[in-house]
Amino acid sequence: MSTWSNNQQVCASCRYWCGARKIDFMAYFFEAKEDKGECAGPSGSFRGIEMGEGSSCSAWESFRKE
Repeated sequence: MSTWSNNQQVCASCRYWCGARKIDFMAYFFEAKEDKGECAGPSGSFRGIEMGEGSSCSAWESFRKE
């Protein structure tokens, strides 16, 4: 699987992606442990659909509040 950073707006770094991943303690880097995971995002996302780790949508949200 791949490693993604917090500034890459892909499913693996989105707070709504339910795929298995390893997140560093500052939530800067995300290592996907699965290539797909279900989306749990709000309306306007792909809620309930299995999404690939590198996919994205307009409802992407970061784990970090800056």
